[in-house]
Order: sequence, then C-alpha cells, then structure tokens
Amino acid sequence: MAQVTIFTDGAARGNPNGPGGYGALLRYTDDSGKVFEREYSAGYAVTTNNRMELMAAIVALEKLRMPCKVTLYSDSKYLTDAYNEGWVFYWKDHGYRNKGGDPVKNVELWKRLVEQTDRHDVTFEWVKGHAGHTENERCDELATSAADGENLLLDDGGDLREEIPAPKTAAGTAQSAAGGADTADGGFWAANTGRINDALAGRASKEDLSVLLEELQAQIDREMELSEQLEELLYRE
Repeated sequence: MAQVTIFTDGAARGNPNGPGGYGALLRYTDDSGKVFEREYSAGYAVTTNNRMELMAAIVALEKLRMPCKVTLYSDSKYLTDAYNEGWVFYWKDHGYRNKGGDPVKNVELWKRLVEQTDRHDVTFEWVKGHAGHTENERCDELATSAADGENLLLDDGGDLREEIPAPKTAAGTAQSAAGGADTADGGFWAANTGRINDALAGRASKEDLSVLLEELQAQIDREMELSEQLEELLYRE
C-alpha cells in the first residue's frame, strides 16, 4: 500500500457567514526516492471554517486513485479529535447523532469524509496553526487565497460533491458580511455569547467544546490579522 502524506487547512472570512476556502498539499515519495507533490484549493462564497477544514481533507483523500496509507496533518481539532477521540465512529453507529442525541453538524460532509477514511488507512495528526509549520502555512495560503478569489462556489449546506458557481450577488453579500462581521450587533461574539457561557458553566459536551474552540480560534486569528493590518497603517511612514 502506497504511503502518502497530506497537509490540509480551511479558512473563512467573517466566520460563520463569510467567504471561505480550503487548501491541501499531497506528497508521495516513490521507490526511487522521487518526491511528487500536488496542491488543491477552492473558495466558497458563504461558508464556515469547519466546513472548509472538512473539505480540505475530503478533497485530498478523494484525489488518491487507489487505497493508500495516509498520514494527514491538520491544525483543526474539530477534524483530528473526531477521529482520534473516536467521536466519528460513535456518530456513524448512531445515525450521525452525538451522545446528547442531537444531529451532528455538517453531517453530509462527515459522511463524505467517512467514505474516504473507510477506503484508506488514515492517521490524523494535529499541528498548531500559525506556528511556522511550513506545509501548514502553505495550506493556509492556499485556503485564504481561494477565499479571497473571484470564482467562488456555492455552499448549499450539503456534501458539496457538485461544484456550483455562486451567484455574484451571493458573493457580494458574503464579502459585505465578512467586512462587517465585527460591527453588526456585536458580530461573532454577540452571536455566540450563549454558547460560550454554556461552555464555561460546564453545560457543553466535549464535542461541542471542540467545535466552539475551533470557531473561537478562527475568529481570534482574523482579529489578530486585522489588528496587524491596522497597526501597519498607523505606523507606516
């Protein structure tokens, strides 16, 4: 069985309702020692960070023409914990409902991903994002460039097997949502105050905590990036 290394990342502007994208890097070394690499990315007009993290892994695994032994590196604990903590196997056995009996978010994408992890022998490894990991940084570039691109696709909330161009009005709406995410009604923080309070009060499952943490980290990363841009403008000579 061929051994392949995959690196993935997802991004979303104005998460959870802004444009987003995914990036993946596949690396294979043949018996002679020759290294082959491929990169894949795409952007969506209105999506979420977690959906793009899943899509990066899905697309990368689907590009493999035969079953492979894969090590997949991601900075998304939403993705890696689902497998390493065994959540996805519980979901699959219980009609894609979590231990609280609630439907799993992004279920169609999880089902699509499970098709691939059933086909391949996949080991998931978590890496810290924005920490100088060369391949992770490259995937982040692919994902953010795709999110900022012009030829965005439509995320209809399904499994995204069909690549449907997003209406230009949807793309424009997404850009506006991303630009005003932090000003309209308190933006992300106001919209998620209840979830955060529930988590702090111990009323959230570990699965829900993982999802919330991913979203919080993505939002903080975006705010740090904005802060750096404003700082650069302030001190520009």
